[in-house]
Amino acid sequence: MRINFRTQIIVTMVLVIVGFISSLWFAKDMYYNLAWAFTGIVFFINPVYPINITNLEQEKAKKGIRIAGMILVFIGLTNGFGV
Repeated sequence: MRINFRTQIIVTMVLVIVGFISSLWFAKDMYYNLAWAFTGIVFFINPVYPINITNLEQEKAKKGIRIAGMILVFIGLTNGFGV
């Protein structure tokens, strides 16, 4: 079962917020970084996009979402957001 764009955005937003709160609670920025990395992995595995993007080709849109997902993973693993 594939989830739609809206559901995936809501789930990943909740994940990032939980990671942020965990980072504040435990005083370690690792949780926030891992939340962003996991968000990127989710978009890499399940590249969804809004339905109203009909002018783009589906394969190009999926490829762009996957590239953006890998950028999120890279940023999440290399940057210290809480530093």
